[in-house]
Amino acid sequence: MRSEHPRSGLVIAAILGLATLLPARSALAYCRTASCGAAGTGQNCVPAQTGDCGNSLFWASPCVGYSIQQGASAKASFADVEKIMKASFATWEAAQCSGGNPRIVANELAAAECTQHEYNQDKGNTNLIVFRDDKWPYEGSSNTLALTTVTYNLDTGEIYDADMELNSADNAITTSDTNVKFDLQSITTHEAGHFLGLAHSTTLTATMFPDYKATETELRTLDPDDVLGICSIYPAGGPIPATCDDTPRHGFSTLCASAQPATPTTTTSSGCGCRIEEATLPSGAAGIAAAMAALGMIARRRSRRLRGDSTR
Repeated sequence: MRSEHPRSGLVIAAILGLATLLPARSALAYCRTASCGAAGTGQNCVPAQTGDCGNSLFWASPCVGYSIQQGASAKASFADVEKIMKASFATWEAAQCSGGNPRIVANELAAAECTQHEYNQDKGNTNLIVFRDDKWPYEGSSNTLALTTVTYNLDTGEIYDADMELNSADNAITTSDTNVKFDLQSITTHEAGHFLGLAHSTTLTATMFPDYKATETELRTLDPDDVLGICSIYPAGGPIPATCDDTPRHGFSTLCASAQPATPTTTTSSGCGCRIEEATLPSGAAGIAAAMAALGMIARRRSRRLRGDSTR
């Protein structure tokens, strides 16, 4: 038996970042984030692209739980964030696949007290949605809107954990349909795509394109490119049972690891962490916290990046 060994990965961000420098190509339908073993985090696209590798990421259960940090943001109330997150995930869940909707649902769990991105192997976890009101703790604060970090199994691509961080310190985030600045629902819909396993698209009109221009709300709705992607990960199937267990891996806790009692757990699989950020994908360094950089969307005039980072 092998224990999980989260490591941070940067490859995906770099690959996607370069892709955004190229003209959008209608031939590229979608890309999925992938575990490429020793090579780090990569992507698999349809049609296939040079550099595709490894096993594409996915949640094994058809239901997954997430928690909003209880303080939400000075720029967005907890109630508003609840509505927006439900709407963002619902957009992906309502995609029209062959035979029905994607067989995946994201459920809101109790609010989180923890404000840290982390994945615990011997304590409880939460798939965290958190705002960074005071300071963006990573590079690229001036042109980054959000970062989603995904922890996954290196061998299979199964997602173990996902944390979404929103850069409210450097961006005028708005939650209404009027006087839009940096539209929170557009940002979180893109990030939810990373949360569910999608990489960046080079299709300009796709929600998963890694560039967002202030005042726009188009990312709230999916492009055919996005629909093909989410349906490839979670094909339509039978109804999701009401008994589906959305408990995070190793148990659910609203607390950070430092506030929880140790509960050693034996696991039979190896794991890895992956960061997937809002409009920009970072590449990873040696630690999860370090994998926050650069892939992101190409900066259009008055645009900001949406990043996704993978940690192996």
